[in-house]
Amino acid sequence: MKVLIYVSKEKDKQNLILEELKKNLNKYHIEFTVADDDKFLVTDNFNAIFVIGGDGTILWRTQVANENNIPIIGVNAGKLGFLSEFESKEISKAVELFVAGQLVLDKRATLKIEYNNQVFYALNDVLIQRICNFTENCSTTSLNILVDGYQIDNLSGDGVIVSTPTGSTAYSLSAGGSILAPGINAFIITPICAHSFTNRPVVYSNDSVCQINYQSGSKPGIFIDGKLVGILDNDSIIKISKANNTTNFLRKKDYDFFKRLSHKLKNKKGE
Repeated sequence: MKVLIYVSKEKDKQNLILEELKKNLNKYHIEFTVADDDKFLVTDNFNAIFVIGGDGTILWRTQVANENNIPIIGVNAGKLGFLSEFESKEISKAVELFVAGQLVLDKRATLKIEYNNQVFYALNDVLIQRICNFTENCSTTSLNILVDGYQIDNLSGDGVIVSTPTGSTAYSLSAGGSILAPGINAFIITPICAHSFTNRPVVYSNDSVCQINYQSGSKPGIFIDGKLVGILDNDSIIKISKANNTTNFLRKKDYDFFKRLSHKLKNKKGE
């Protein structure tokens, strides 16, 4: 067996969790490679990716996992740790269950975002949100939103979030969006501070294609899982669809989404 390891240097400053993971992997004679940067290219067959950090650390590694069809085992070293399956004190248990084949696959739908001749993938969401600076007037942004070619909204406000069921418990939830259970075949469009009583979240089939056109007002940025990847110009078009591959996690057999949701949102330290 062989695994790839990503570790947040900010969350595990003294490499204590990393060293504990290495010790347990060595115990079972499991080969491992520690990736030292975000540009690590998978050139070998890995059975899993261990990610040590918070939810952001996992989100920034999902493209490697998605493109190479390698499941993630998340080890929480952050605060909320909603995407992680194990806390840092459970390292030995995590490795033991992995070796014994007692972890189950949890497949999560992922967004494919096409913009400016580039392709991005998002496990949580894509956010189009106005960006204000000191050199320009800060006004609302105007976005035309279509699903399968049919206009469903002409939004004027701060922006819009398109999220997966996984991302529905993140920024979308804070903006008033509904919670989508992981197994539901849908995505959700959630307006941000819309200047209308009629703008409401819309849940649509993940087999459909969403298109967002920037029309006027303050130029919005496009954020993929929290990372700014570009600034939209007038008539910019963003195409959002379901990625061919799912992003896969390895979970304990007793994993319960609603139980975890209730626990994590009540206890933001994730303890």
